[in-house]
Amino acid sequence: MPDETSVQMKRLRETGGFWKADPYGLIEVYGKDDMRFLQAQTTNDVAQLGQCNAQSSCLLDRKAHILAAFDLYRRHDSYRIIVEKSQVDSILTHLEQYRIADKVEFLDLSNTGKFFVIQGPKSRRVIHAGLRNHPGASIFRHDVIDLKLWDTAVHLFRKSITGEDGYFLWVTNSDADKLWSALAQACKAIGLIPLDDELLQIARVESGIPKFAVDFNSENFLPETGLEHLAVSYTKGCFLGQEVLARVKSQGAPTRGLVGLLFPPGEHWTFPHDSSVQLNGEEIASLKSNIYSPTLDRVIALASAKRDYRAPGKSFAVTINSKACTIEVTDLPFVQAISLADKARGLYEEALQLYAKESETSTSSRAVELLEDALDMSPGLEDAYEALGVILSKRGRLDDAISLMRQLAELNSDSIMAHTNLSVFYMEKNLIEQAEEEKAISMSIRMRIAARQATLEKEQKEKKTEEREETLQRLEMFQQVIAIDAEDLLANYGVGSCFVALGEFSQAIPFLRKAIEVKPTHTVAYISLGEAYEGLGDVSQAVASYEKGIDVASARGDMTPLKEMQSRLAALKTAKSGEPA
Repeated sequence: MPDETSVQMKRLRETGGFWKADPYGLIEVYGKDDMRFLQAQTTNDVAQLGQCNAQSSCLLDRKAHILAAFDLYRRHDSYRIIVEKSQVDSILTHLEQYRIADKVEFLDLSNTGKFFVIQGPKSRRVIHAGLRNHPGASIFRHDVIDLKLWDTAVHLFRKSITGEDGYFLWVTNSDADKLWSALAQACKAIGLIPLDDELLQIARVESGIPKFAVDFNSENFLPETGLEHLAVSYTKGCFLGQEVLARVKSQGAPTRGLVGLLFPPGEHWTFPHDSSVQLNGEEIASLKSNIYSPTLDRVIALASAKRDYRAPGKSFAVTINSKACTIEVTDLPFVQAISLADKARGLYEEALQLYAKESETSTSSRAVELLEDALDMSPGLEDAYEALGVILSKRGRLDDAISLMRQLAELNSDSIMAHTNLSVFYMEKNLIEQAEEEKAISMSIRMRIAARQATLEKEQKEKKTEEREETLQRLEMFQQVIAIDAEDLLANYGVGSCFVALGEFSQAIPFLRKAIEVKPTHTVAYISLGEAYEGLGDVSQAVASYEKGIDVASARGDMTPLKEMQSRLAALKTAKSGEPA
């Protein structure tokens, strides 16, 4: 039988949990120069942050060491920073130090209000439960919004600390008890569980979310943390620490970097923080957060590993605190949360199966409940609107069905089925004029879509011809360079990639191999070489190309080509095994 922790983790992943987020604080940044000031101080591109949206970001010192890591939200004419309270003072001290002549102010709201947190697939249903006359779907289009829940003013922030869909609710101290009482009651009614430090730690590590002052600190360069792809813009211009950060990037992967480690299944032991991972007497990594994962039934760890020991899929027989064990390097996260869109699609399909077995005279319907859950999770799932509308109409709830179809028509003005169903529903209510009008709208949409499709097919054909001509021109240019210098890296890669694009796979291989010979760390060449072998149907050579490319990309920290090769390799192995993708 699974233990209580395993049961609770399963409920968190499938339903959700709630928590008083006392460790978190809130900082407001406002003033005439707030955007310009933050742009010059933080690592991400504040100028590109849309209204009511969020971005991960950091503050660095001049040597590009991390001073703080946080989420930045743009709210109307000001900004909000959500961060653990342990970092608030250092953030404010840093911002004050560099304010100089900028017209910008900082306000610590950490002690004037409280954060409550809901996480998990049914978080949105909890929020809907607290709304009063508010358009539910629209509140999830942005990362921060002001609204009233249970008649209490709340700042709602989208933020996950478990890997699942999640929200932080900030409320003033005077309203905190009232909101918490209503929130906890709604969470329990919907099935969310109270979260504690242990569950949050397990969920965080399973989701591969590093924690400041635990998995990295002010002695680390940002590229060592795994946050670089989320929290840094290399194109926005100057910011504090930018020059050093750019130099680190140009030199390839840092000496150390955060990776995931898997231990043998079934073991429950864990290790002290910063335990040394030894291979043949040499430290190859330092353990950070490590826990027993109920989801994977094994110990997992975040670790700061040396460059040569970060390739995903590699295993090593090591010693940790005099204990001999085997570790396997893996990509993060350890547990990939199913997207809300995929969960909603699964609920929709389950609802259709259940509906086929339900009696239309029943006073309750599990299919209806599942479809409502699906729309909570994914308000844009058109199939769920249509299915729910049809089911409600067959149960005599025509007004509810009509309301749903109107929502669908508003969501997608080209929805044929929204207007077709409206026509049917109006006819059932003997509203002949409205039914005929909706039927005419449906026919008009069909004709418009058919015309648009014909135009699109013509444009795609013309684009394909144009792309082929451009590829042939590039090919000729690269061939001219090779005629002058047969060792030119970019020319060899260019000729090879052009032949791949043209479908001339056998001609591509010698040039791509030459490019790799000239520069064995040219990661994108391994992708094109693998594609060429795939095009020839040589799966074993394609696999070998991707595996070698993954090792190279991992050592260099080239995350984009690494992930592409991992995806291609997984698809090849799945196809070879005959398992469904």
